[in-house]
Amino acid sequence: IAPHPPVAFQKMRVRVRADSASRLPPSPFPLPIEGGKVSFEMTMPMGDHRYALVAGTDGWQEAEVVLPFCKSGNPRWFAIVEGTVAGTPRRARFRLDLTRPSSTPGS
Repeated sequence: IAPHPPVAFQKMRVRVRADSASRLPPSPFPLPIEGGKVSFEMTMPMGDHRYALVAGTDGWQEAEVVLPFCKSGNPRWFAIVEGTVAGTPRRARFRLDLTRPSSTPGS
């Protein structure tokens, strides 16, 4: 995720890539993620945050994302990456904590 740490209400880039762990040595070429998408959820309902992954450079797939900061002060979100890799449906869940946006003078 860039920027790191991710900042609420600001555009961030999420990048994912699938590599084969079953190959020894691991393949230097990433495996494509067919129908790749990333969605975000947290403990409170915060709306629909689903994004399609698009091809990036060097085998990465990317999405530009904007997430809000919860009024409760809870910064914790979970990113769920889904897609088909080598003919097998795959799903992975990752934790991320947003930081509050910087306040500007006079706001």
